[in-house]
This record gives sequence, structure tokens and C-alpha cells, in this order.
Amino acid sequence: MKQAAMRPTIERRQLFAVTEVLSVATLYILISTTVVRMLDAAFLFPANWALDERATGSGFLIGALVQVGLVLLAAYLLGLKDLRSAIGNSFAVSNRKAWTIAAIATAIHIGTAMLLFLPNPARVVELSGLNLDLSIIPAADGWSQEVLSRGYVLLRLARARLPAVAQILISGFLFAAVHLGYAGETMWAFLAPLVGTFMLGSFYAWAVRSGGGSLKPVIVCHVLIVVILQPWLALAR
Repeated sequence: MKQAAMRPTIERRQLFAVTEVLSVATLYILISTTVVRMLDAAFLFPANWALDERATGSGFLIGALVQVGLVLLAAYLLGLKDLRSAIGNSFAVSNRKAWTIAAIATAIHIGTAMLLFLPNPARVVELSGLNLDLSIIPAADGWSQEVLSRGYVLLRLARARLPAVAQILISGFLFAAVHLGYAGETMWAFLAPLVGTFMLGSFYAWAVRSGGGSLKPVIVCHVLIVVILQPWLALAR
């Protein structure tokens, strides 16, 4: 009888937790994309860059600053304790299993993207100021997106006793939603990036759970993806 009486309370807590993480992620996406569209920092980049290259640099710079700012604001000013804990987990020690899962998922993601989505994969290793700048500027995305999509989401859903599989799938879904800007107009161009980021996000969530909550492996691997792929994926759109 006692367990039956507790069940509705647990279910309400789970529903509230899911609603919370969806709301926080939606605000994160809407605010960051809106600010990127409203502000223009293209003037900060070399005049000899093409217009699309300067626009990409502007979006990367503003997006990185806004996303980091939103994570810190929500954690310390709005008081989301799970987000504060996630920030702390950025530096927590992980284990070999978590590093292995994150590394394999990263290698598959990079290889697939280079084969299917980059018209000129050789540019990834191009020695130029353009490649260097557009690789370094958005690297902070690897931290902010992992703290939110993996750290905060998994901690909040785990505290509500949501099943592990549901935690992983919701984390993957929200990670894909963050990357809606990379979706193209055709069916293939729309679905492929979202499926790819959903799978990557789900494997990263598995890695975090396997590593006792540490975000270090997925942050390192996510930054690696950003540095290698993000400039050329953005310019290939």
C-alpha cells in the first residue's frame, strides 16, 4: 500500500523534472540563437576573409560567449543546483570505460562527418589563420553544451528517479535540438545532422553515467569535434 501511494508522487516528480529540463534547454537554445542573429561581430575578423567566413566567425564568437554566460547565469544567479553540480563535475576524475565510450563515439562522428558532409575534407588540416581562429573560438561550446545537455540534464533526471534509458534518450534529444541550426532544407540534409548529433549525445550520456557523473571525457571529446569539424561544417551549409 505504501509503495502504491508513493507512485503518483514519484511520477509527478519525474514529469516535473522532464518539464524543467525541456524548458531550460529551450530557453538556452532560443536565447542563444536570437542573440547570434541580432548581433554582428563580423567587423572583428580580417577584411580579407570572405563574407560567409566573417559571418561564421561572428556567429561562433557571439554564440560561445552567450552560451557560457547562460550556463553561469542559470547556475549561480537563478540557483539551479544541478547545473552548479554539473559545473563541478567538469573536473571530476572519470574511468577508462567512460573515456573509451566517448572516444569511440567521437571517432565515428568525425569520420562520418568528413566522409558525408564535408565537400573538401582536406581543409580540416589546412594551415591558415582562418582554420585556427574558427577552430579555437567555438571551443567553449564543448564545455557549455556538455554541462547543460549531459551534466545538468542527467543529474536532474536521475534525482527524479527517471529510468537510465530515458535519461540518455532525453539528453541525446536535447543535444540534437541545440544543433538545429545545422539542419538543411532537403530531407537528408535536415535529418542526417540531427540523427548524428542525437546518437553522439546519447553515447556521451552513456559515457557520463559510466564514469560516475564525470563530464571530463565528453568535454574533451566534444572540444575535439568542435576544433576539427565545426568551422568546415558551418561553411559547408
